Amino acid sequence: MATPTATATASANTIGSGAANALSFLLREDPLLIQHGLTSYGGLSSEENDITTNTASATKNNNHESSSLGSINQDNAAHSYAAALLHDNSPATAANRSSSGQQQQHAANSGSWMTSSGEYRQRATEALAEVDRKLALVESLSQRISREAPEEVAGPLLRLHGFELLPSSSVGENDEDNENAVGSKKGGNSSAAGAGGTLVTLTATRDKAERLQRQSQLLDTVAKRVESTLQRGVTRMESATTRLSRVLELSATLKMILRLQFEARKVLHSGSGLDLNNVVDLRDLTRAAASVAAMEELLAHPSLTPGGGGGTIDVVENLRPEAESVATSVRQAAAGLMNELQTHPTTSGTASSLTRLGATLQVYFHLGELPDASWKAISAALATTEKASSQLFHPTALKKMKESAQAEAKALAEAESTKNKDGKKKNADGTDAKGTAGESHRHRKKQYEAIYERLYHRKLREKRAAAASKWSTSISDAASRVWNLHRVLSRRNDPVTRKNFLEVVSESAVPKKEFGGAEERLLGLQNRNSSSESGDGTVLNKANFSLFSLFWVQMSIGLGGRIQRLLKYDSGSLEGDVAALYPAVRSASLSMVTELYDIMQMGLSSSDAGDSSLGGISSMISSSGVMGGSAGLEDSVFLGGTLGGGGMDSHDYFSRADEAAGGGGFFGASADAWTHVDATVGAGDAAHGVGARTAASTSASSSSTLAVFSSSEWTALQGEHVADGTSTGLLALQTAFLKESKKRLFAPLEFMFPEAVSVDENGVAIPILPTLPTRYDLAKLDANIRDELSLADPRQGGGEFSMATQISETIVGMLHEFCVMARRAISESGENKMLDSRAGSVSESMTHNMNVAGVMSSLASFVRNAPENTFVNPYRPAQSPQHEEASHSCRMALLPALKEIDSLVKTLILDPLCRALNRQVSVALAKMHRGTYLQESGDAMSQPSSFVEIYLTDQYDNIAGAYLSQLPNEYAVIVASTVATFSIYSFVSNAALLRPLGETSRLRLTQDLADFELALEQLVFKGGTSLSLSQIAGGKPYAELRAVRQLLYWTALENKTLSPAEVAKDLLRDTWVKDLRPSTLFHFLFSFAPALLTSPHHFKRMDAGDYVGTLVKLDGSVDDGEASAWMTVMHICDAYQQRESVDGAITDGDRRIGAILMVMGPELLRRRRQ
Repeated sequence: MATPTATATASANTIGSGAANALSFLLREDPLLIQHGLTSYGGLSSEENDITTNTASATKNNNHESSSLGSINQDNAAHSYAAALLHDNSPATAANRSSSGQQQQHAANSGSWMTSSGEYRQRATEALAEVDRKLALVESLSQRISREAPEEVAGPLLRLHGFELLPSSSVGENDEDNENAVGSKKGGNSSAAGAGGTLVTLTATRDKAERLQRQSQLLDTVAKRVESTLQRGVTRMESATTRLSRVLELSATLKMILRLQFEARKVLHSGSGLDLNNVVDLRDLTRAAASVAAMEELLAHPSLTPGGGGGTIDVVENLRPEAESVATSVRQAAAGLMNELQTHPTTSGTASSLTRLGATLQVYFHLGELPDASWKAISAALATTEKASSQLFHPTALKKMKESAQAEAKALAEAESTKNKDGKKKNADGTDAKGTAGESHRHRKKQYEAIYERLYHRKLREKRAAAASKWSTSISDAASRVWNLHRVLSRRNDPVTRKNFLEVVSESAVPKKEFGGAEERLLGLQNRNSSSESGDGTVLNKANFSLFSLFWVQMSIGLGGRIQRLLKYDSGSLEGDVAALYPAVRSASLSMVTELYDIMQMGLSSSDAGDSSLGGISSMISSSGVMGGSAGLEDSVFLGGTLGGGGMDSHDYFSRADEAAGGGGFFGASADAWTHVDATVGAGDAAHGVGARTAASTSASSSSTLAVFSSSEWTALQGEHVADGTSTGLLALQTAFLKESKKRLFAPLEFMFPEAVSVDENGVAIPILPTLPTRYDLAKLDANIRDELSLADPRQGGGEFSMATQISETIVGMLHEFCVMARRAISESGENKMLDSRAGSVSESMTHNMNVAGVMSSLASFVRNAPENTFVNPYRPAQSPQHEEASHSCRMALLPALKEIDSLVKTLILDPLCRALNRQVSVALAKMHRGTYLQESGDAMSQPSSFVEIYLTDQYDNIAGAYLSQLPNEYAVIVASTVATFSIYSFVSNAALLRPLGETSRLRLTQDLADFELALEQLVFKGGTSLSLSQIAGGKPYAELRAVRQLLYWTALENKTLSPAEVAKDLLRDTWVKDLRPSTLFHFLFSFAPALLTSPHHFKRMDAGDYVGTLVKLDGSVDDGEASAWMTVMHICDAYQQRESVDGAITDGDRRIGAILMVMGPELLRRRRQ
């Protein structure tokens, strides 16, 4: 409980003079209350918890605050006060003591007062009773103060929580508040801001709240009065607005009636000059369509519609039948124009027809039926393609083609047979040999059958080509109409709304019944090519929307389904006849797509001549319209031509700019089209509409074949497999064709490599080698290959040249199967049994394998020459670049088969034979270590022949006669080259190991090198090649053979003053060293070394021939043995250094050889790796 301050005591007018006087009397009566801190609140801050030091100063100066006693506990203060009462003689006179001297005297006399315990207890009881009385008095005062001055009670708590009380002063009886800034920051002192200022009380606040409530009630009453006034005004305004809206509605209805009368006057009035049943201008029809659209919109308005709530309007009802009649006539005229444009494909791409198409589309746009008309036109084109496909891919059509071909072939065969018979009778000498009558009849019958077969195949091919051409023409016409419609839609805009026609069509829904499959396929392609965030995956992208793509993909889907059904017809009985259509269909398809590609890339360059031949509505179109109009509605600028003219006007700057740009856009022309005039197209052909197609056919050859094959139209037409197991486009037909081609190619393989069986005298079967194909079998196989390839020749097979690659892939598969059969027919007796060393002849298994190699060589020759024999030779010397290109592409496609044949022969026949022959040669070469080169000079003169003449010449002659002559030329070259390479490396390696090598041995070895080179030259020549030794294996073996001659006469070691490093550097500087293998140079230096330096083959405890076998493999490779030879040399040099340190007396050889080898070895190996 807070004690009121001096300021609160002075404010008697607020808390009451009685309470203030009572509190002041209490403080004066008992100053111990202030002394012991019972008048302060312990929870306040140090600044607010101040007490006075004595009663006199508290009474005289109430505004002064002393030091802080906020840390004094209230319980301790109460005990201190009670103790002071116990020690005081008279509590009632305690307030009269003012001097410190009197207090000390009283304390001295109190000792005698508290001598006995009874008095002490009595005095304590009285003190406690005094405390209770004063506490009760203080509590009653606090309750009164809290009622009359609550801010004095709640103020300390509010300041404790950070709130401050604002001072206020009352002026006069109106209680107007004059607020002054009072208080300080949190924890600061509070004082009056001005004279006479008081703190704001809760009572004043409550009064203010009541006053505000009364004011709000008054304002509420005023608001209700204003609201009622406004409501009456709104009601009057709504009534006026309703009347005004009726007036405006009536005015709008009158305006619509006037507009309806105006539009009706333009098309219905007798003076308008518009007669849809007679000659009409396209511009008149367009404006009539705009008027009809406006009239239909007005007649459909609720204000003018019967039963709309206001009855009928006589003026409107009188105009309604005539407006509907005109609308029907306009729609019929537009439908007639669209139908006429769709039924005359020869002129559908001309400028005037495109102009009429644009005007017709403008009519449909005005009528609001543009999407429906466009989809209807595309559906009609799709129906045309379905009809054309059904006429070609139908069992009845196939049957009719065969019957017609048979009938024509039979008639021609009989005529030709009769002609031949009559010719023979005229040439006869009149003798009649009765013995040969039967033979002549059989001969004539066989001749007739051959003629009939030849003519039947030719006629059947012609029938198929004609049917395919008719089918492609129908597809091309329908596609051209759709493309013209698409490009006109994409370029045409409404002159009023500026809306693009293609955008209007793209905003409509795609008909699911007709184009649902195409839309699904294009959506899948769109989702695969774009990210998931690019847009809605269920709607085609409007930026790339193409009506032609929808039409083309749907046509391919329908075509694929029809072909698959035909292939399965009658359990696949017609599969062969259907597959035979593929060459003609593919050729016609390629021509069709090429023509469409040219049209889409550069447009048609023909004129509009011949348009007057069209009948129907277009024949009624006049050159000028009765409704007038400006030339801006003409499509000459829009489409790049004039409306009724036969050429391009010189002032048509837009079209001329388009030509100058190189045919940019749809209607530009290629360079050849406008720089060279096509003289083959006459005026008569142009008059019948043939000029456009002829020009397109001429430009088809100028298109890049690669560009056509990579176009989306060709890809879609070729088709693809779908998830449900079906296919689109021509894929099913192509698969069936390749399947039938594979059957024809694989049929002769049944009789290739039959297993031969033999029995002994006891009837037990003896396995023998299979029987090989004869030359007749191979010729038949070659004829089948050329027959299949000829299907890709437009003249021979009715196909087109790009089919050669597909057929070649099938041929490669057949040749792979042939190689598998040949692999099983090759004898696997092993290398040891290939050569009969005792008899000196070729073994039976080797003879069989060489015959297999001959068969494979003949087959490879046939395959290699088949493209040129099929596409080029029949047309020499007038072959075209297309024939050369087809031959080249076919040859490239057949390369895998040729490589497989060569790999088979080389792996299973030639490599084992080469290893067996090289093994014999290595045995003969190893004999040079038997002392051939160790004789003295006197004995050398008595030796009759050299080592090569004794051991090698006859062996090479035997190899050439027994093996190379029996092998085909290309395989004999491989064997001769491999044997020659191995012989050179082995001879050089064996010669380098000779030790010691004196002057006589060097001379003899030089002579043998010359004889050896001559023997190898004869071997290679007998192998059937014009190559020399310097061209075998890149020339490396022969270069080393020539370098050995330089090595034999190397004399750097004669200078004993040179150090090993200097000798090594001098040797490495020689140019011929680079041609030598490191092992050859290492081993040759051993011939100059002391006896303590062991030879490499002695160190390895091997014969010289076996050691050379570790350096030179039987296939002629030498790279693997160089590292092993260097490791052996290092071990030998280490052993030599140890022996030399023990036995220093070395008299033979050059002691520098070991050091020279250690210096040269790393450098030679580094050069070898580089």
